Amino acid sequence: MESQEDLVKVGRALANPLRVRMLLMLTLESTFIQDIAQRLHIPYALAHMHLKILEEAGLIEGSYIVEEKPRPHLRKVYKVRDFRLIIDRNLLLELSQRSGYHTGQ
Repeated sequence: MESQEDLVKVGRALANPLRVRMLLMLTLESTFIQDIAQRLHIPYALAHMHLKILEEAGLIEGSYIVEEKPRPHLRKVYKVRDFRLIIDRNLLLELSQRSGYHTGQ
């Protein structure tokens, strides 16, 4: 995590139970928005919004593949990125120093 903004993005992404369910689902297998929406019984647009937040936080990534049938078209497949999330005092201290905070002593 490089910045305070990164910490906020990850926190925001994990603060929603539906996004956590999506992350857990994607841990088991890579899949498409449509499949996620169907499995979770939510609208496609809502699934897309939540996946975008997870992707912006760096927890998942999407890549495009070409499907030939029924006609050639692009589909975005999502998968969990390798990441290790440790939020401890040392990380917070490092981020506070990068942000220019000081103790006032």
